[in-house]
Amino acid sequence: MRSKNSYPAISAAVVFPDGLVWSGASGTAIRMSGKGVTTKTLFAVGSVSKTFVAAIIGRLSMAGTIGLDDPLAKYVPSFPNAANITIRELLDHTSGIQDLFENLGKALAKNPGATWTAQEVLARIGPPWFPPGQGYHYSNTDFVLLGLVIEKATGQTVAALARSMFLTPLGLNHTYLQTEEQVRGSEAHGYMAAKAPSTEPADNWDGNMLPFTSEATAVGPSGAFVSTASDLAVWANALYSGDMLDQATLASMVDITPTLPYKSPYHGLGFEEMSIDHQVAWGHQGHIDGFWSAMEYFPAYHVTVVVLTNADWAKSSIVQDVATLANIAIGPAG
Repeated sequence: MRSKNSYPAISAAVVFPDGLVWSGASGTAIRMSGKGVTTKTLFAVGSVSKTFVAAIIGRLSMAGTIGLDDPLAKYVPSFPNAANITIRELLDHTSGIQDLFENLGKALAKNPGATWTAQEVLARIGPPWFPPGQGYHYSNTDFVLLGLVIEKATGQTVAALARSMFLTPLGLNHTYLQTEEQVRGSEAHGYMAAKAPSTEPADNWDGNMLPFTSEATAVGPSGAFVSTASDLAVWANALYSGDMLDQATLASMVDITPTLPYKSPYHGLGFEEMSIDHQVAWGHQGHIDGFWSAMEYFPAYHVTVVVLTNADWAKSSIVQDVATLANIAIGPAG
């Protein structure tokens, strides 16, 4: 896969129906140094981060701390039209709130070492795309707001709750929200496609966070987690098989009814459903400059596949990489 798609590095993991976990890695984590990638190398996982935020909201809704149909105004009253936007609409991207990259993309790239707060990001969000509940449009801003909702409702950070609720109990010792806690471990740098006259992919690391500080801090809980393929495979297997949430809450998470009128992948609550080689897959893909990730659980077979790359050009190939591994894991009987 790495050679075929010219990835600097790839890391992958599979959870089989009997719970056995396979993981593998190939390539170079940091091209300049020639440092190789291992199964313990950390990658920026982009929007796969949203699955942790959604699961925290799920746990808090189970406890009665947060209601999925609560208005945003209960927690972030200063945000425009907050009284008419629900937590559920933030989770499934039907809020109408403009994505933060619409107005911030150039500013983030111009000063990659800058640090952004959630309040600074929200102050730069443009007018809504549509009234709440009247359409669908993917928005990272939704999950920046959900991070504030979680903090307001609990007095704790997203990182602290993710660790106590999920990471520690599952033994996921290589997963971090890098904007809120100290990352420990070897990291892969993200690479952008070469631009003439250069023929070499560009390393966009700023010496601090992945992919670089301004983007990581701007997206926050929406996309700033780093992890390994094996950690994410164990996570997806536990989450979507029903070990982390009660049956009713998981059913709400995977309900794609509100977004069915729109294009695939269809979204539930911090959740994507798509077809991979004609098989239903649950999970989430992630993209952040220099990295692509795919975390997919196949409910018909109880098989989980995760693929991580440090190649920004992997958009068109990473789902096929998942399909290749899934077909091996499911086998001829599938």
